[in-house]
Order: sequence, then structure tokens, then C-alpha cells
Amino acid sequence: VVVVQNASVLELKKALRRHFQLRQARQGGVQHLSWKYIWRTYHLTYAGEKLADDRKKLREYGIRNRDEVCFIKKLRK
Repeated sequence: VVVVQNASVLELKKALRRHFQLRQARQGGVQHLSWKYIWRTYHLTYAGEKLADDRKKLREYGIRNRDEVCFIKKLRK
């Protein structure tokens, strides 16, 4: 997924959403994913740190080119 260098976490989430929608359209898979459910159920993480603040820049988390972010399931309270 490609985002500008000074992108925020929210912009990364939007880019992920676009990427998955395009991929599903190309492959003819499920047409609709509930992103509200996904963001309620999973955290984006980088190097073990949750990307919790949508307004924070990716650079502040130390994310650079070709770095990998992961989804982890949120624990129940």
C-alpha cells in the first residue's frame, strides 16, 4: 500500500481500505467488507506498538518505506 511520507494513521487506514476494495473487485470476491467492524475488532500494529491515534503521523511511530504493519485482534474487556 502506498501513502505519502507524512501520512497519518487515518490516511493509512483509508489506503488499506482502497487496496482491499480494488483487490476484491479484480478477483471477484466479496463485494462488501464492514470496515466499521474491522476497526472495532482489530488494531493496526507496527513493531509491537498499536497505531491507536488516527491523527498521529506514521513517521512518529517510526514507520518508513517498505515497513510492515499488522492486524492484531483486540482483546475483550
